[in-house]
Amino acid sequence: MKKLTIVIVSLQYLFTSILFSQNTVGLISLNNDESIGGYNLIYPERQSNVFLINECGEIVHTWEDSPENRPGKTAYLLENGNLLRSTLDLEKITEPSFGAGGSGGVVEILNWENESLWCYVLADSLNRQHHDVHYMENGNVLLIAWENIGFEEMLENGFDSAANNQVAYWPDYIRELNPVTSDTVWEWHAWDHLVQDLDSTKANYGMVADHPDLIDINYNEYSGGRADWMHSNAIDYDPVKDQVLLSVRNFNEIWIIDHSTTTAEAIGHTGGNSGKGGDLLYRWGNPKAYNKGETEDRRLFFQHDAQWIDDFVDPGYEHFGKIVLYNNFIDNSFSLGQIIEPVWNENTAAYLSDDGVYLPGDFTENISHPDLSKNFSGTGSSIQIIGDGHIVMCAAQQGFMFELTPEGEVAWQYITPLKNGFPVPQGFELEVSDNFTFQCERYPEYFSGFTGKDLSPIGFIELEPNTSACMVTNEEEIVEISELNIFPNPVVEYIHLEMAGRGAIDLEVFNNYGKMIFKNHYIGSKTILDVSSWPSGIYFFKENISGEIQKIIISR
Repeated sequence: MKKLTIVIVSLQYLFTSILFSQNTVGLISLNNDESIGGYNLIYPERQSNVFLINECGEIVHTWEDSPENRPGKTAYLLENGNLLRSTLDLEKITEPSFGAGGSGGVVEILNWENESLWCYVLADSLNRQHHDVHYMENGNVLLIAWENIGFEEMLENGFDSAANNQVAYWPDYIRELNPVTSDTVWEWHAWDHLVQDLDSTKANYGMVADHPDLIDINYNEYSGGRADWMHSNAIDYDPVKDQVLLSVRNFNEIWIIDHSTTTAEAIGHTGGNSGKGGDLLYRWGNPKAYNKGETEDRRLFFQHDAQWIDDFVDPGYEHFGKIVLYNNFIDNSFSLGQIIEPVWNENTAAYLSDDGVYLPGDFTENISHPDLSKNFSGTGSSIQIIGDGHIVMCAAQQGFMFELTPEGEVAWQYITPLKNGFPVPQGFELEVSDNFTFQCERYPEYFSGFTGKDLSPIGFIELEPNTSACMVTNEEEIVEISELNIFPNPVVEYIHLEMAGRGAIDLEVFNNYGKMIFKNHYIGSKTILDVSSWPSGIYFFKENISGEIQKIIISR
């Protein structure tokens, strides 16, 4: 049995909420009683390291890179403790390429010891990986990339050169890779799903308003005349519906695409679970982009980090399975986290709309720091929902991260202590974008990737840190932590459950919609559960005595 030693600051016995008013960087405040706990993964701009920090702002692990490299833009911990990241690695990008904000070009997996296990380069004169990547339950990796389309091909597809000044287009595509072989498993291209109502003699002709499932090649309202036409900045995957979610910044929309298609079907308009091939199953945020609304109908404003609410979330949470995003530029002074609930018809395998505009009509919920100004960031930024509704947000341009309780109270605040990539001393006053931090990812203490890892503090990012924030006293409490081991995952017929250090297992199982579908109490530390009759999908196994929750995939 493992033991976790918790060291307690004497002041924390008296004041559960600690505000370090003298701190200008690093840890700003911490309420141990209200925080859900865990570790924060950040990959700040203009430097090359990925940092894992505890709630006290102490570094517990670092993945270092060559000093000249930069984020490309995201990094994620995997359940085995490895790190998936996208980088701008100039040593590995050997061919002439192109790019804009968010350029990466290299996707890699590193182990805990910072050794490269897999490296994939996508950066040449025709293709460039950018922004986000996503690790799928089957072990494959999804990435976003630009493809370079020339002017003549744009004209052939109905581009309006009189109204728009681009001479090249970089539409986005999605590629799924097997990191064992580096083979492309699946691909989807926006360029295969165009519509235009300019010229009936050109390809893709049709009434834009009649085709919300297609992309208007001449929609350029927020592209700024740039070749980076779409500027997608986030990607997520739903293994239950087998769908991909894309945040398309310059369209001020989120799109959902059917991943159940083959690559050949994804080129066309038929096939897949919804029978629409690679056409858009859903789009939301700006109906004017498909001629079904006006400017005032717009709901998204250069949004980032759109994702389904499922990772590290209690299945019974009221917004489980909905979509959350960071709505950046609602006006010139504020941003919000917001939740959307698309309306899905299971029988028709389609998202519902009203008069051609996809539902819902508005957001389900708005999320904000009590001080609205703390949210604001015109670009970048992230939002994450954990447990029973704890929120972790990162306002990128402020390098400011905070945690809110389900009641909206501030539980933790942290400011990235870097200026242009270099550490600053405690007390230094940073300006906007000095410490740009694209996102923050919170990982619970029970995260399987931490099993067997040394998470002892090894210092601070900032210089001259305020070490009293987590001062060790001679008072210690020894807490026994039981470990729930569930395998295999994914599972086909039989699943094994083992609970170290205890002679009983109290189990509840929830489906992906938060409904409890199984409950039992087992005497003994091991048992085998027959799941051969359960439908394929995502399930959440909750061991009630320890409170541990694990996500299990049943796949046949």
